[in-house]
Amino acid sequence: MRNIVVKTFIVTVGIVPFFWLSWLSAAPDGERVVEWTPGERSAFIQSPLPAERVSEVLSDERGTFLTVMNEPVYFSVFPPSNEFTSAAIDLAFDPHDAFAVELGGLMNVAAYAFDFRPLSNSVLENIDWTSLGNTEDDGMLTVFAKDNVKASAQDFLAHQPPRSAIVTYRATLPGTYREPSYTPRGRSQEFTISLRGSHEYVTYIKNETFRLRVRYQDINRTYGPDEGYVRVYNEGGVVMLEERIQDDDDVYEDQVYTSRDITFEGKNWPEGVYRVELSGTSDIVWRSFTTDQRYLAFKNRLFIADDVGYLAQDRQTSFVTNSKSIVFETLHADSAHRVSFGSQEVLIPESHTKVYATIREDGPVLGTTDAGDVKMTGEGKFSPSKDSFFDPDPKPLTARTDLGDDSLRYVVASLAPVETDADGWRVAGSTFDLTTLATELGAYKFALSLPGLMTDQQTVDLHRITVTFRKPSIPLGVAIKNELRRWRDAVLDRLL
Repeated sequence: MRNIVVKTFIVTVGIVPFFWLSWLSAAPDGERVVEWTPGERSAFIQSPLPAERVSEVLSDERGTFLTVMNEPVYFSVFPPSNEFTSAAIDLAFDPHDAFAVELGGLMNVAAYAFDFRPLSNSVLENIDWTSLGNTEDDGMLTVFAKDNVKASAQDFLAHQPPRSAIVTYRATLPGTYREPSYTPRGRSQEFTISLRGSHEYVTYIKNETFRLRVRYQDINRTYGPDEGYVRVYNEGGVVMLEERIQDDDDVYEDQVYTSRDITFEGKNWPEGVYRVELSGTSDIVWRSFTTDQRYLAFKNRLFIADDVGYLAQDRQTSFVTNSKSIVFETLHADSAHRVSFGSQEVLIPESHTKVYATIREDGPVLGTTDAGDVKMTGEGKFSPSKDSFFDPDPKPLTARTDLGDDSLRYVVASLAPVETDADGWRVAGSTFDLTTLATELGAYKFALSLPGLMTDQQTVDLHRITVTFRKPSIPLGVAIKNELRRWRDAVLDRLL
């Protein structure tokens, strides 16, 4: 009798997780909720990494939490099945007085590009400007005015003031940018600058043909295939031209490479701002840009590659930027670098260490690196020369933005509502379309970003991650059949 009880217990222990996972996967009602809290294990949500950027598990009267001390941190989410089409990611956290907390879903593995959504912003949550009423249900869009403006947010967007008076935070200002005095160059220009990995730049076209020749190399320093693409978008986000980058059939770390060109030509395009997306792994290095267009301004990021194996010796690289807060990093183990900005100097003493710098000069500033392998990330544009500098976008709100500047009169922002749970934790999140997100090893990857963290010297406590997977609901019988078929196929795949 005792043996029967023990065997029954063992079988039950083995079967219960099976049925539980099957039920999570089937989700006939179209919804499944999973949760993670610090100190607990979840089959679906992994703890935030890297470990050195978060504290050990802490606790107080509100429950357990991790303190995020550096950013970004990442966590992976495994879906119960591949049938779910969206996921609402909700975080319970304490932002303290941190400038902002943002959540992003990985959209492109090669570019390591995330779609970031706002969770909190201490500046805008405490601003004493007039909040214009929102007369339409268009999400979280909010407009703040320094003056006592009696108008709705929709009135403001329909009759916008000059862009120089507007600051934006995680919001796209509708409308178009135009330069009435713009004249085409009438001839091509070449920029010989080595850039590593994915980049994106903006340019302007008016009464001219779009021409671009990009030279790139697959430098084969890391194992695996290296693919990507070059795309040109118009103001409406429509792809005008596209060329895919195929791997060179060398997946080894032999540092053997050849140069290849991609050439584009587009005629009779309407006047406006155009965006060029250069997508590639860290082994793709863009070596030169030849274009008929006057402007070439990279958005928020410039990763200057080294010229080892390409030139006889490394070289200095000059650029112009209007970003006032920049994070510098070098990735080579034996690298130490110096970057100058006018009278300022920024020292990068060792690899894989972030160096934060504030640029004191107003307007675009000329910078120079002493060598390659310098990664710069900021909120602004980076151009290879003064004449090619161009920034059609309104100023972004950063931890360093001086809203007391009399020229800044409005803020257009996307904000999450301020909500707290019964224990006093801030709760905020966003819903992601899973069909637009990339996966790594079967999991979706999310980033928790704290822009301005090192500037405002704050930390953020993370208490809980809740994921609500959603898909169209199906009858219970169909769900059971689908799940049994899935388990059957999995067993057959393992046996065969």
